Amino acid sequence: MSDEQTELVISHKWEPIEDLPADWRDLCRPDLHEVHQQWVADRKLVKDPAKLADFQDRLHTLWAIETGVIERLYTIDRGVTMALLEVGLGALEQFRAERRLTRDAQELIEDQRSALDFVMEYVGGRRNLTTSYIKELHQGLTRRQEHCEVRDVRGKVFRTPLLRGEWKKLPNFPTLPDGSVHEYCPPEQVQSEMDQLLSLYERHREMRVCTEVEVAWLHHRFAQIHPFQDGNGRVARSLASAVSLKADYLVLVVRDEQHGELYFDALQSADRGDLKPLVDLFADIQIRDLKEAIGAIESLRGEEAVKAVEAAAAAARRTQDVAMVRIADTLDELAGVASFRLEEVAAETERAFEREGVVVSTYVSGDDGGEHWWHRQIVKAAKQHDYFADLERPRRWVSLKLRLPAREETDTRLVISLHGVGRRAGRHAVTAFLTQPLGEGDWDTRVVSQAEFPFDAEPANDEALEAIKAEFRVWLDETITNGVRMWTEDL
Repeated sequence: MSDEQTELVISHKWEPIEDLPADWRDLCRPDLHEVHQQWVADRKLVKDPAKLADFQDRLHTLWAIETGVIERLYTIDRGVTMALLEVGLGALEQFRAERRLTRDAQELIEDQRSALDFVMEYVGGRRNLTTSYIKELHQGLTRRQEHCEVRDVRGKVFRTPLLRGEWKKLPNFPTLPDGSVHEYCPPEQVQSEMDQLLSLYERHREMRVCTEVEVAWLHHRFAQIHPFQDGNGRVARSLASAVSLKADYLVLVVRDEQHGELYFDALQSADRGDLKPLVDLFADIQIRDLKEAIGAIESLRGEEAVKAVEAAAAAARRTQDVAMVRIADTLDELAGVASFRLEEVAAETERAFEREGVVVSTYVSGDDGGEHWWHRQIVKAAKQHDYFADLERPRRWVSLKLRLPAREETDTRLVISLHGVGRRAGRHAVTAFLTQPLGEGDWDTRVVSQAEFPFDAEPANDEALEAIKAEFRVWLDETITNGVRMWTEDL
């Protein structure tokens, strides 16, 4: 074979790791944060945290199985996986005896599960994330793995003793199906690159980088370095779970059957500078598992009891919503009565002051924000009538503007205000006042109504509403008459 024939084609050339992209905040997933907040809140409702142990143990067992399957270290029947999730890894020996599992698979799964316990040393704050810690993690993951397969520059595959817990001594460039090679960090650069990786990670913690972005970044940058002779993928996924668990998320389980192709495609996208597919994949995995965890909590609390409480809360919200609609409808009905009557008064006033050319207009509060006007004036009228005006509840007002063109001092508004009274939800009242601008935002206010007109904004039926409107018309005519009289006395 000639030198030309053995010349390596490099499909991906190694470069030192890069920090987070400048737009990393755009990669964060608010939908994940929302589910995570629900998980944290619901978990607090479980008085005995040990009750969640079964769910978490199942997830940790699944992680121990899947992290080797996705690397093709072994294969395992789905039925065996489901059985192990039910009865635990103590059944591994039985499945091996039944020849449904190889000894190598049994030992790898056991060691990977033990390594996850070592991850919890960091999560619990008993260890820091250092290069020595990562070396110990690798040693635990590969505790009973004696050899690994390597491929030389000519593509020949052979077995070699595995260096456990040590940085690689020789380049580990994998040969791709097309014959090209993917370059990882050269051995002489590993220590400096790992130091840089952990330095940036600590800085990201200070920056409060969102968890899903940090997990994807750390996983990919570690994979770029590929510091060990073998087992780098398992260490990368262990670190991803460590960061997730440290942030109060779940262990990150990348399932081969569901995520395998997406996972490796996302890593290739990250090689090209696009971290988003990996962030999204990890976020989607967390959302799925967090929702399952929330469901487990509901089961612990008693599914029927939870549903009953939630149904009652939903019914209360619906009742409140219906009540708010009824109140708004009643206010609109009475505001309509007042508006119609003020328009009649406006026309009568224009005829009476035809020679003076009176300026008359009406206004009904609407969607322009004006419904919140006249706060101070309404409070003054309420105090004069000896009641508390609740202006936080829905309200309406209608006004009649009166002014003689040649006399600015006659500029006056007669305001009819409908607003809440006291603390009872449906109790409302109507008051009226005359107000005149004094300049610089000040208004002179005089109460027109002899007394407030109290009414129930949630009438029992249409007949009750019509009765309220009839009484309101009587009060309204007396009040408008009094207000117009007070205005004319000032002319």
